[in-house]
Amino acid sequence: MKYQALLSTLILALMTGCGGGGSDSSSTASSTGSVSSNDAALIATAVKNGSVAGLSTAQREPLLQQALALAKRYQQQQNAALGDIYGAANLDLTLNIGKNSNLIGIGLSTIASPLITSDEGRGMAAIAQYGKGRGLAYGADVLSWMAAQSTESQHYPLFNRAFNWVLTGKAAGPLPATVKFATAGYDAKTVTKLLSRMGTAATGCDLAVSSCGQDADVLIYGGAVKDEAALASQVRNYLNSGKAVIYMHPNWGDSAGGRKVLQGLGMSLGGYGGNYFASTAGTSVGSGRTLSDVLKAGDKMSPLVQAISQMSSSSLSLDLSKDSASTDAITALHNELATQQSAGVDIFAEPVSDLHQLLVLWADLYRPDIVYGKINRETQPAEFLRTYAADSWLVFNRASTTVAKAGQGDFMPVAAQSLPVSSSAETIEVTIAQTDGTTAIGRAAVPGQPLYIEVSGGNGKLAVQTNYLRTWGNPLVDAVSEGYKRPRRPHSFSIPLKTSGETVFVTPSGGPLYLNYSGATPGQSVTLKIRGTAKYAHFDFTKPQSDAEVNEAVAALNRKDFGWQTAKFTGGEIQQTVAYAIEAMGSLDPKVYIVDQIKGMLFDSNHIANGYSNMPMSSNVATFCTSAGWTCDGSVHRAPGVQHFVGWIAACGYLCSGNPSDGYAGISGTGWGHAHELGHNTVQRVMHIELNGKGCLVECDNNILASTHMMRQFALIGLDNGHITDHPALYQYIVENRKSGKTGEAQRADMEARLWGGESQDPMRAVHFQLAFLFSKYRAKEAVPSMQASMDYFTLLTKADRLVSKEWAAGNKYGMSRYANNTISNHELLYVLSSKIIGQDVRKIFAMYGLPLSQMALDSVADLQLPVATEQFYALAQKKFNQVSTGKWLDLSATSPAYPL
Repeated sequence: MKYQALLSTLILALMTGCGGGGSDSSSTASSTGSVSSNDAALIATAVKNGSVAGLSTAQREPLLQQALALAKRYQQQQNAALGDIYGAANLDLTLNIGKNSNLIGIGLSTIASPLITSDEGRGMAAIAQYGKGRGLAYGADVLSWMAAQSTESQHYPLFNRAFNWVLTGKAAGPLPATVKFATAGYDAKTVTKLLSRMGTAATGCDLAVSSCGQDADVLIYGGAVKDEAALASQVRNYLNSGKAVIYMHPNWGDSAGGRKVLQGLGMSLGGYGGNYFASTAGTSVGSGRTLSDVLKAGDKMSPLVQAISQMSSSSLSLDLSKDSASTDAITALHNELATQQSAGVDIFAEPVSDLHQLLVLWADLYRPDIVYGKINRETQPAEFLRTYAADSWLVFNRASTTVAKAGQGDFMPVAAQSLPVSSSAETIEVTIAQTDGTTAIGRAAVPGQPLYIEVSGGNGKLAVQTNYLRTWGNPLVDAVSEGYKRPRRPHSFSIPLKTSGETVFVTPSGGPLYLNYSGATPGQSVTLKIRGTAKYAHFDFTKPQSDAEVNEAVAALNRKDFGWQTAKFTGGEIQQTVAYAIEAMGSLDPKVYIVDQIKGMLFDSNHIANGYSNMPMSSNVATFCTSAGWTCDGSVHRAPGVQHFVGWIAACGYLCSGNPSDGYAGISGTGWGHAHELGHNTVQRVMHIELNGKGCLVECDNNILASTHMMRQFALIGLDNGHITDHPALYQYIVENRKSGKTGEAQRADMEARLWGGESQDPMRAVHFQLAFLFSKYRAKEAVPSMQASMDYFTLLTKADRLVSKEWAAGNKYGMSRYANNTISNHELLYVLSSKIIGQDVRKIFAMYGLPLSQMALDSVADLQLPVATEQFYALAQKKFNQVSTGKWLDLSATSPAYPL
């Protein structure tokens, strides 16, 4: 009795500890709280329509109060269930599900709540309540453990109570004399064995071959359940009709069918790797866990109750830098909305989303009065919370929303709200570059204006979203002096497009529209019919562009009435704020900036150096490929993916690599910064030289590509932005190495330590260019190296790199006759490919640069029967590293002449 009294006290404390408590938390609490009948009727109509068109600011507080009462009701229901399951005395609360498991998250807090949470806060098991039914899910196959009495045997009493609760509604049981069960993707013999241990008979059936689900007492799903479109709704219907539903995830991997089952239970499955990389604390409950800890971890509704209560306050005292409970609760509901909409769920058509509906409508009513940049989180915590919530509780797959009338900060100017939108559908062909990705459509969503999209041609799974961002600021940590600068997440969720008919879409912040696609055919296009959109400064060079289209985009850029400018190229896309675009463009003609600089310099230079098939081969390259029998065009040389650049906010530093690569600057086609970041995302192994943990590693290898950009840029437009490849320093290392008096292997090792073991990357990068200059001399027969021949070397080197990895062929085709497969070190691959491409055995050159070569590599190149190149060096003056035709060849075979420049 003392234990039960303690449990009751704890549950009551959880229900009253946040959000005011009192009689409002009792089981008799009305779902409308103290809302008047007139307000309740207006709110009911708004929920039915998914729109606040019939509401006014007078309904803001009634909406919050109704939501508060409903949240408390869910809180009481969930805490009562949790208290029942943990209601036995002296339960062992410990459990270790191990790394071969997955996380069970809460997808809908109105249905699901945590049952077991690890010491690190990761969901290990959860329960669900909907209609007359109940659900239970574990991130590991704990049911089989309990049936076999083999693993975590101390957990059986708690598992038994959870199983009894889901089946009968009472954790203490008893179970029926005979339990009828149905399985899908789960072993029926294991279920029978467990029920026998629990003291009851069992009869089972297989849902895959029978429609026995309606007659079963409990349905048990495993990770092998077949993925079917209607599976989530079937599970939800089973719950509603009073069935018990159990899901056991088998391991750390994914399960498409399992995700659907969990979706029906209001739960979610963790991402790639599951708990494989989690710590012990992330996959276990330690012996120090108390009953109070368990109940508090399971009470996920209390923080939301607290947040709603605080949002209603006119004199809130809250330090948001120390207390994140309310903002975390707002974000948790935001994530639930994202999960549901990304799965194609219409929130306003879902009875289980009644709480979400109320809060979304409240956000719609509050949003118009927000003025970004004017809210101080330290002195106005309640207003901050309200703005944070209005920014978080969003629904995009509907026809109505509201906008902040003063604009959306630096994301979108207020002028965008007045842009004219199309009244009739226009047909747009969207080029698809790869199997999966995100690409600009070329039309804009205007803040608050609904648009309609119909797929009339194409393949794959398609969705629409605004912007393609990975970072967008955070009002919780942005400088207080800047105020609340912009909506906390101004871009939309990814909304699936219907396979037939129109998909409706609306956003309070607007933005360029992007097509999110998977399972598509690269190189083809998707045909969309769209109405309700606006044109903006978008340039698409993946298909023919008329002068009129380019001029229209230029005019939109100059008007500055939309927040963003976008452009598409083969292998690359950019998106940047109009302010950054204009700053980066300077006095240039927009066509010169977009076409000549960004496409012609940034992307084309990288793609030529990487040997991608979207760039035409030079005569040198084509001739060599034909003579060598190499496949130098076609799909094997497609750009590996579309590289996106975003000019707005950086995820790290000033510019940050990744996809998208982002930065606090407009996209520059001529500076080395974006060439550097593009290099990060396209660099190949032949540029990564690692010797004993040192060498030309990350931040060096990608800059080889950036330097090819600079070299080509100077030759074409006369612009030299520096970006050092330090040939004089490299030569000085050679001189010092020769003065050491060492010979043979000792001399080579000394050079390796000087060059590749040093800290300066500039002379390291010069090595690849010295090899390129040798190509110009021996293969292109040039007395003085040219930019084009030097680029040809990189084109062939990177094409060969791909061919070796994707189309391995033994023999002398790639200079690797002694290798059984392509397991070769990077620097030896550079040696054999360079020798093949240059037409000279460059073993003496590699020794001069301190690069070690195995006998297998040396013999493979010897099999090519090439002449051995003598030691030589192409000297370039300081600050003329990109001006490759200004240098002088030095013969180092007998002496080390003074550097001439």
